[in-house]
Amino acid sequence: MRATNLLSFVWLFYAAQIHGFPYNKSAYKEVRITDGTVLGKLIVTHKNTEFYAFQDIPYAQPPIGPLRLMEALPALPWEGVLNTTENSKICYQFNQKHFDSRENEDCLVLNVYSTADQSDDELLPVLFWIHGGGFSVSSGAIDLFGPHYFMDKKIVVVTVNFRLGPLGFLSTDDGVLPTNLGLRDQNLALKWVQKNIASFGGDPSKVTIGGQESGAALVGYHVFNKKSQGLFRAAILQSGSPLSCMALQKNSKNFAQSLAKALTPNNQSDLTSQEILHIIKTADIEQLKTETIKLQIARSFRPDFANCLPMASYPMSAVKEDENDENAFVTGMNHERLKNGDINRVPTLLGFNSEEVLVYNVSKLLVQTSLIDLNVSLAVVANLIMADENRKEAGKELTKLYTNSTLASTQLGSVGFMGDCAFTTPIARHALLQSQYTDVYLYQFSYLGILGRYEYTDIEGASYVGNKEELGYFWHNATADNLDQFPKEDILTHERVMEMWSQFIKHLNPTGNNSEVLGDFKWPKVAEEDFLYLDINSELTVKSGPKKYFDYSRVYSKYGSEKFDTY
Repeated sequence: MRATNLLSFVWLFYAAQIHGFPYNKSAYKEVRITDGTVLGKLIVTHKNTEFYAFQDIPYAQPPIGPLRLMEALPALPWEGVLNTTENSKICYQFNQKHFDSRENEDCLVLNVYSTADQSDDELLPVLFWIHGGGFSVSSGAIDLFGPHYFMDKKIVVVTVNFRLGPLGFLSTDDGVLPTNLGLRDQNLALKWVQKNIASFGGDPSKVTIGGQESGAALVGYHVFNKKSQGLFRAAILQSGSPLSCMALQKNSKNFAQSLAKALTPNNQSDLTSQEILHIIKTADIEQLKTETIKLQIARSFRPDFANCLPMASYPMSAVKEDENDENAFVTGMNHERLKNGDINRVPTLLGFNSEEVLVYNVSKLLVQTSLIDLNVSLAVVANLIMADENRKEAGKELTKLYTNSTLASTQLGSVGFMGDCAFTTPIARHALLQSQYTDVYLYQFSYLGILGRYEYTDIEGASYVGNKEELGYFWHNATADNLDQFPKEDILTHERVMEMWSQFIKHLNPTGNNSEVLGDFKWPKVAEEDFLYLDINSELTVKSGPKKYFDYSRVYSKYGSEKFDTY
């Protein structure tokens, strides 16, 4: 082994002693990229596909000290071999229920996974995955997003960490505090992929960006943004869209002001943007986390700060920027940009689960809908542009779609209403608008299995499936280490969706080629005249007119503005 690899050799020897396996160089692989050499480890899937995992590769300089709240800079080169065989760092998590010992401000890293059996001149299509988590939690770590199933399909996978919460999505609305840093982190990571992915056997001209929930909304913002043009050729949005009410902040300056005051309780008067920037930039990270969580909880009970529905808003999400700023990343009105085709026109696959909000606390949902029963104007999502005098009548018509009484009197009505407002309606609208300019494939995931199941209250008549449940059919994790332990129907659904998503990533058409698991089934593209979508259940069924989309469209058209931002 070369002298420059001495430290890596020592580490591998030590690991061999600890884990009780003989050192075998074929179990590890070195890859040279633009910044240096990285060391990956061999992993084997349940189907005996061998692949190499390169974890925690830096794509940017650590955004710490003076670089906190600044746009990320490309990573600096390193000497020797960088050990990238473990996920040891994730970005700070800004939620009271999430704690991880790996939390670190030095977190701008990504993971690359590629099969071990491809020839040197064979370049494979790439999936670049952006995790969800309400813009505040989660990561791209392998324990959450194991790439094993995509490895069986010979697709190179990249998962990315990016700044969350106030470190990634805080704004003073005047350009003093750099805005949408989490999105800009992803943009830098996509540029890294263009420079380096061929070294891992990936084809930079065949990159598909994908994400779930807030990650899907972020994918949509890359589709909208010209700064990401040419960095990908297709997009997958699962349970999210920039048209979703939760995807765009309201009162961002006020949140930044309140957070800065909480960090300096002696400050009673309003702070300037420069003062806010200084306070948050120099704050102790644990105190910043604590005060952010407290403020987010307090704001969730304030309808006047909602961007979505009562107690169902994301204080941390994308922020609209000044269109005259040449460095702006999120500009214009989301709905109108999509309507006018002012986007990166790439084939897109998107959809929702059949009962998205069922995964959330049902008693909390009933509290939310009881607030709407007291003030029916709140039934119209806050980000929807509608005159105040029209909101009451629009709210009445929307709630009547679910109950002849009060929303809170029926669990089923509450769950259906909340899910349609926040998820299915804006996603369906996104699909229909974009179908004027690109190929679009819309789905509803309705299969109620064990493989992705979350614990939640059973509600009679609910069609299930809750938010995030489809992820278990795409991503390997510790609870699904052996697929043989699951029902045959679960495995069949897993094989079907993996085949369709893989065909889309490879060929831009989810059912372009006949296959053993799909036969000659064809998933039709979205078209305005019949608005077809695929219902993924025990059977694959093509249906028309998703959920209550046409009812919402009628109400929004009747009472809303001529132009919209979210929908």
